[in-house]
Amino acid sequence: MVILEDRASCGAWQRLSLLAASIAFSTAHAEAAEVPPESLLPPITVIAPPTLDPTTEGQPGYATRAATVGAKAPTPVKEIPSSVSVITRQRIVDQGLVSVDQALAQVTGVTVTPWDGATNQIRSRGYLLESSLDGIPVYGGLNATKQFDLAMFDRVEVLRGPAGGFKGSGQPSGTANFVRRRGRESFGGSATLSTGRWENHRLEAEVGGPVNEGGSVRTRLVTAGHERRFHYDRASSRKGMVYATLDADVAPDTTVSVYGAHQDDQSSPFAGLPARTDDRFLDVPRSTNPYPGWTRHDTVTTMATVEVDHRWTRDWQLRARASRQTQGWGFRDAYPTTGINAQGTATYAVRGWDSESSRTALDVHVNGSVEVFARRHTVTAGWNRERYVSDTFYGESRSIENIPILDPDRVPEPSIPPFIRRSREETRQSGFYGLLRWAVADATTVVLGARTSDFEVRSRSGAPAAPTPNWSAGAQETGEVTPFAGLIQQLTPTVTAYGSYSEIFLPQTQRDVTGRTLDPRIGHQVEIGFKGEARGGRLQWSVAAYRGQDRNRAFADGSNPGSFIQAGKAQVQGWEAEVSGSPFVGLDLQAGYARVDSRYLEHATLKGATLSPFEPRHAIKLYGRFRVPDSALSIGAGLDVSSGMVGTGAPGVRDQGGYAVVQAQAGYRLSKDATLALSVHNLFDRTYYARIGTANAYNTFGEPRHLTMSLRTSF
Repeated sequence: MVILEDRASCGAWQRLSLLAASIAFSTAHAEAAEVPPESLLPPITVIAPPTLDPTTEGQPGYATRAATVGAKAPTPVKEIPSSVSVITRQRIVDQGLVSVDQALAQVTGVTVTPWDGATNQIRSRGYLLESSLDGIPVYGGLNATKQFDLAMFDRVEVLRGPAGGFKGSGQPSGTANFVRRRGRESFGGSATLSTGRWENHRLEAEVGGPVNEGGSVRTRLVTAGHERRFHYDRASSRKGMVYATLDADVAPDTTVSVYGAHQDDQSSPFAGLPARTDDRFLDVPRSTNPYPGWTRHDTVTTMATVEVDHRWTRDWQLRARASRQTQGWGFRDAYPTTGINAQGTATYAVRGWDSESSRTALDVHVNGSVEVFARRHTVTAGWNRERYVSDTFYGESRSIENIPILDPDRVPEPSIPPFIRRSREETRQSGFYGLLRWAVADATTVVLGARTSDFEVRSRSGAPAAPTPNWSAGAQETGEVTPFAGLIQQLTPTVTAYGSYSEIFLPQTQRDVTGRTLDPRIGHQVEIGFKGEARGGRLQWSVAAYRGQDRNRAFADGSNPGSFIQAGKAQVQGWEAEVSGSPFVGLDLQAGYARVDSRYLEHATLKGATLSPFEPRHAIKLYGRFRVPDSALSIGAGLDVSSGMVGTGAPGVRDQGGYAVVQAQAGYRLSKDATLALSVHNLFDRTYYARIGTANAYNTFGEPRHLTMSLRTSF
């Protein structure tokens, strides 16, 4: 007798195995009466190898078997020679995460600081974090920019350290890859309704499934609506998002996906508090808002993508994606331009603009395996291109003196339009990339990769009604190569050691005394670490140490005023540790520690100073959820610990000491498909600054204690 366990979708060879097993079973059954029982062979179990699928939806826990960031193709996390963290769909649901910045704030080694009340700045290893959407690089698309609602994504993958091998230009911080949710394999859906302090109301729902009998066409529709006020006065936000996808198997080995999203955001700008003219914090409640009630930040974002996935053999796959995203936004505000004097007043600037941008991207790559010297090696090769255009119309700015900080509504709302200036900028970059994973021995893999990039920026500006001015050339590079190399050594079946070297580049516009444009900044990093797993992969851990430098930074030429030399240099080093998954039945957790030291090695005035004062030297992040056995009850807790940081404040005068923020949760399963949860954020109501800014802005309190109640159902 043959028993077949199908642990994945059967490929051609598996179907042959099934046919052979059926024939063997039928023959044995027909002859059973003629064969003595003692001569029968024992049962044989044929196990189909599992498919390496990085999708986290429908998978329990906070550990994932594979990721696509840094490799394009799904790769086991412990076989990626870089620091990688993944926020899974289960983690998103359990903790009630609803935005990209909330998810990234949970990632080891990532720091999220408030920006303008509607967006954030996100850093890792000394620099602003880069991003990609489903593997398509998004140049400068993460920081201080509105992001799609988290309901759209299956998971968030974060690779820390330079990612120029696939991305090309960018910061040496790393990249966050947002991976969308695909059409449902079977009909179903879910809905979550939540409400909390400050009129924080949200409804999220999704439904989908196959639309034909064979299941070759699958759909999903996701929608989210969120309306809330904030802990500071006279501020609110409203968001509506819809995402839809259709995935169709147009041939046995070809899938075409068409998906798109539309999101409308309306919010009140809030860039934190100013400081006193003596450089100290204002002694005001956390609810203080120094901005007029008429300020607004409205954004409409639309994205459409077509994806083709073709597998022409068992080992080789072609994937092509073409995407276009547009974003329009209007901004009106008034802000203090000075510190607050003894009379409690400041000079305010009034401003406003309307902006439109478009981002068109294409990524085509193949990946597969080849057999050389009786070993199988994997290859990824591709090309991508991105064109980003922004067009901004500025209204007239003016200053108003002696405005009381506690009565900012005295500032009149500006009349915009008319517009007095128009600015247009275009960024193009493209490049070929490749990655080889060479199995040099049973337990040793060498990883070699590189990308060759072309990069160009041009701009023009003038009065809106004036003749269109000529383009002015900006940063430009041709054939810039960013290499990657790694070594992975399997120490035991569950533990690997690795080392890697990676680079990324940033073009510069400064010129030397001869008029030559400086070479691009080069960020490079060396990293070593260990990764392992336990409980059959349900628990994963990693520890890594790294050192990186950012060289060729523009440095003022003291001998030739107005000229520059490429002598600036900065260094970032540190180590990180993380554990994710289920250490025992009933408990899911994700915990991480990060230490980062950054400083200028060579600089005209800042030599020895901290490069990234917004990142704490020490940070601990922990979240866990325990499902009580034989009970409908679950309990959860989170902890964020940060050492002190100064931001752009004044050390010893206006800075933030170390602090810890605690979150607590309780959930109750009302039925098989319905769960009620209560979350308490900042349980002990710790007063702290989430960002330390300048004398006129960005001194931003963290949120006070607040409760959120949510009801989640599925079908």
